[in-house]
Amino acid sequence: MKKNAIILITMLSSSLAFSQVGINTEDPKSTLDVNGDARIRTINAGSIADDVLVADTEGEVKKVSRSSFNIGGGGSSGFNSSILGYEPQPVANKVVPPTAPGGANVTELGCKKLPANGHTYCAYELSKGTNWFNSFLLGKQLGGYLVTLPNDAEREWVYANIVNPTTGYNLQNSVWLGFNKITRPGNPVQLQWITGEEFRIDWSTNPASAENWFNSGEPNNAGGHEGAVQILAYGSDSQRRWNDLDPNVTESEGRPYNQLIIEFNE
Repeated sequence: MKKNAIILITMLSSSLAFSQVGINTEDPKSTLDVNGDARIRTINAGSIADDVLVADTEGEVKKVSRSSFNIGGGGSSGFNSSILGYEPQPVANKVVPPTAPGGANVTELGCKKLPANGHTYCAYELSKGTNWFNSFLLGKQLGGYLVTLPNDAEREWVYANIVNPTTGYNLQNSVWLGFNKITRPGNPVQLQWITGEEFRIDWSTNPASAENWFNSGEPNNAGGHEGAVQILAYGSDSQRRWNDLDPNVTESEGRPYNQLIIEFNE
């Protein structure tokens, strides 16, 4: 065993002049490229806040948040990729497309990570207004999803760090949320977060109430054709509360729906 260790050390030492080291390969693709099995005899115990190491299809090792995993389609965070309809990708793989579904040009304004859940929230501006459906498809194309805010703590952080004018992103127009109406066989139409998450409940009220930021009387599905939920434009409501409306609209009160927040599970 000592001989093998000396050989390995010699190999590594002789390769210090190079930026990449390969074991069982003469064409390394990473700083350390092992063509074969790897074994670590001792691994320290981690905490519930630690990230998880995974390997992509090329064998590249990456870290992802624990919250991106789910059991049977739904994890402890309530996230359910079966309801979303696709598996979100690591934010490290995010590539901003030149154009969004619907033809608008896309500009990324910036991203911030919420330590409490390890999620990353990115703000985008489009060259023209976009409806809810194309916004959903852009989130999917980026590897994330339209932002969901099922509890006050997450909403307050997103508002303070992404939505408010002091963040530098200047998101003053209406912003689509990942909350829309659905129909189930034999059941009435109802609203649901696209990730399957549930509202956190405030049990101190009588009756108990779901934490939310809807305007008074909303959502109301006016005319039977509303259902997609938005953060109201700053000019409409200084508190940026929510209401539902037709998911096909691309502007309201002369303001385009050209600003989005996409959430990533890491």
